[in-house]
Amino acid sequence: MRPALTAFVAALAFAAALAPAGGATNECHGIQSCIRVPGPWVVVPARGTATYLLSCPGGRSVVGGLDAQASSRAVRVGFEGRLGAPVQPGVTTTRYALFHAVSTAKTAQVFQPLLGCIPTQGGGGRSTVSVRVTPVGPALELRARIVVIGPGQIRSARVSCRPDEQLVGSWQAIAFRVKQAPSVPGNALVHVTHIVRGKQVVATAAATDGLSIDAHAIVQVGAECAP
Repeated sequence: MRPALTAFVAALAFAAALAPAGGATNECHGIQSCIRVPGPWVVVPARGTATYLLSCPGGRSVVGGLDAQASSRAVRVGFEGRLGAPVQPGVTTTRYALFHAVSTAKTAQVFQPLLGCIPTQGGGGRSTVSVRVTPVGPALELRARIVVIGPGQIRSARVSCRPDEQLVGSWQAIAFRVKQAPSVPGNALVHVTHIVRGKQVVATAAATDGLSIDAHAIVQVGAECAP
């Protein structure tokens, strides 16, 4: 189990000049019926990594396309796909996607995960193939909770695996629900830690009075559960 992590989030300075360049994103490219789901701006520590779970709305759609944008090209972003054939929505993807970002920048950066969700109409299912060796176990179940934090507040969030599941991993993320990419100066205004208790992950976030209410700061805590 990974040890408890500590993350420091900087104050936000909003400026139109920091808006993402280029405009259009590609999460719905080539998909006729597509629901765009923009995620928040997630902090990536200097020369560090960040993880964020983004879900399709309503539980009646699956991920059909993905994209991301960032405050620097030093940020690389990928996602976890499921095993199965053919590679397609509903097989490789499910109703959510777990994004992983890594940055080689010397300062903290941000990235925004983006989903293109396809409405489902029922039916279908994952196909299986017979093999002579033992197949791998079922894909991990990903569970997450989000808490909103404002100036001077202390907030906690917890997420658990089910009784018949095993907790095999966890993560935390700090993000901002704003349209433009925020800048991240060096003075930390939000302090977050998380610990593991049995099958439960508990995160605690504390913000100073200097955090702007316009930052719309959130903290996500997640659990990776093996069925």
